[in-house]
Amino acid sequence: MYGGEMNRLKMMIPPFPWHQPRFRPGAGDRVVLLHGLWRSVWAMEEPATFLNERGFDTVNLPYPSFRKSMEKIVDHVAEAVGSSDKPTHFVTHSMGGIVARHLAARYPELVTGRVVMLAPPNQGSEIIDWLEDSPLGQVALGPGGMSLSTEKVQRDVPGFQSGGEVSVIMGSKNLVPVFDFLLEGENDGVVTVEGGKVDGLTRLEVMDADHTFIMGNKRVLEKVAEILS
Repeated sequence: MYGGEMNRLKMMIPPFPWHQPRFRPGAGDRVVLLHGLWRSVWAMEEPATFLNERGFDTVNLPYPSFRKSMEKIVDHVAEAVGSSDKPTHFVTHSMGGIVARHLAARYPELVTGRVVMLAPPNQGSEIIDWLEDSPLGQVALGPGGMSLSTEKVQRDVPGFQSGGEVSVIMGSKNLVPVFDFLLEGENDGVVTVEGGKVDGLTRLEVMDADHTFIMGNKRVLEKVAEILS
């Protein structure tokens, strides 16, 4: 059952070095799924399964979100994705959207389909800004997480070139308002709706979902499948 309690618990399993990409063959286009900061391959299993059941060829791809620099993360993802005869779409959650933006700029031959970003910090993260001067925060976030500050994202991360179809789905449900003092306007508890905008965006949807589990929300998944079809 999508969005069930057990699936939510699985989504929170932390990353481990032995996690490997999960391939599910399908007759349709290829979809690469990228999780967020400090998440693992388990975070995107639900959308990978959902899309595969609808005929897509899916690749649920873990990457070292906090252990490596963004440059090395993008190289890691590019090598793992590789080329394909099929159109290759990307479905991302949170930090995964920033990885996809870098990938599209540096390896455009790998991003040959649509991009659907779930709750991306496309203007950077105010939470990272708040933590970046903390030694504990720097250790916990690692070089990957630290690259998500508002200054670094707005300065260093390219937008999308015109011509490709880029969709953003933002959540409007804030279940744990811990960071309300940092976020202005409609938000999902981590990223504001306004912060999801990016150059090259062709579609912005706001749905009743929270940041942590937006990729397990059945209505969100149906919208993703609709966009990719």
